[in-house]
Formats: sequence, C-alpha cells, structure tokens
Amino acid sequence: MIRPLALAAALLGLLALGGCAFNHGVTLNNPPPASKTAFLKGRAFTVGKVTVAPDARPVHETVYHCLPDPMYAKMMKYNIELAFQRAGLTQGKGPAVPVNFEITLRTFKENGFSEGLGATGLRGYLTFAGFRVHMNLRGVGVANDKYYDNTGPYWTRQEDILPAMAAAITAGIKGVQHGKSFYRNLDFFGSDNVGGYFGDAGTFTHHIVTLPYPMTVKEYEQITGKSAAQLAAICKARIAGK
Repeated sequence: MIRPLALAAALLGLLALGGCAFNHGVTLNNPPPASKTAFLKGRAFTVGKVTVAPDARPVHETVYHCLPDPMYAKMMKYNIELAFQRAGLTQGKGPAVPVNFEITLRTFKENGFSEGLGATGLRGYLTFAGFRVHMNLRGVGVANDKYYDNTGPYWTRQEDILPAMAAAITAGIKGVQHGKSFYRNLDFFGSDNVGGYFGDAGTFTHHIVTLPYPMTVKEYEQITGKSAAQLAAICKARIAGK
C-alpha cells in the first residue's frame, strides 16, 4: 500500500549558500520505515543506474528540456555520486547496496515566478534493496532573488533542482545507513538536520552533503563531454525541431 508522507506543508530548506536557504517542498510516497530497513544499518551504498523515462519531459515544453535525455541522466548521476561520496555513504560494510533512480517527470523552468512560468520540479522513483520510493521535489521561491530564479540559458535550467534531488536522496539513504527511517532526515517537523544538507555553513549547523550549487558550466562540460557552445547549439537545434 502506498504510504504518502507530505513534507511540503512547510518549505524544506535543503540548500544553504552564503547564509541563504534554497527551499524545496518534497513529497515522498511509500518510504520504508526503519523496522524494514534495519538490516541495511552500517552498509555501504553505491549509485547504480540513473535513467530518464521516455515520457518524462512535457512535450509542449521542449524549450526548457532541450538536451538529450542521456545528458540529464548523466547530470543526475554525477550529483548523486558526488553527494554519496561526500556524505560517506560509500563507506561501510559490503557488498555495497546499489541505489537506482529513474526520472519520471521534469519541469526545468525556473525556481521563482518572474517569468510567470511557475516552479521547477522533478519527480522520480528511487529503488534500493527491494524498496521503491516515489520522490517529488518542487522548487519554490521569490522573484528577483538570484538564489531562487533560474533564468539563464535553457540548457542550464536544471542547475538547481538536480543537486537538490541528489541531496534529498542522500539524506534519505543516510538515515537508512544510520538505522533510521528513510524519511527521518527529511522530516521538517522532526529533524534538526533540515536546512543544512549542502552549501557553506551559513546559518545552519548540520550538514550531510557539500555540493556545488548551482551546477557550474565547467560541470556541464565535464559531465556531457561537450563545450558550452556545443551545448547551446544542441539546445537551439532541438528547440527548432531539428
């Protein structure tokens, strides 16, 4: 039976940068309780397959999703792998437990509302050790704030939401590794870790992950093997329907 856990009632601050929090509302469906994941306490975890479902991109919004799906999958995997490494998830008893993630819906628009487009969002299925968790992350914010708005080139519109999802995934798995429930570290009302998953110290004291945020052009080039100019050209051609 699907067990919904709505954490978006209060904004979940997953990112800290320069003392400012980037807030995301996250909703989890069917997160396993600690009683069922207890056998994974102390285990090492590794990133397995990261994919994009064929129908993940809204067809009427090609302009905001103008890179090939494999590139988005590589970006997502890069962020999760980096987060796992920095959170110490790869260290533990073996064999390592593979963690897979499939992006099922993405709306890479912006994170504020200055363009009238609504918020960026990302949904997907996280699977590990026979468990399957549906994760829905939604970026929200205020217009004209550089930490919220995402109004750069179309091929960079996922620069905030992918690291944020990687942080949410990592926080959940970290809870499992510590013998807690998957959603323990993501619970706004019950966790003192909320707000400090990555970024500099800022006003937060608890940090699980430190990731570059937002993603940099250098990262895009490293992950895709394409230059910024080439990525822009790919994006332009796909928007034109070529």
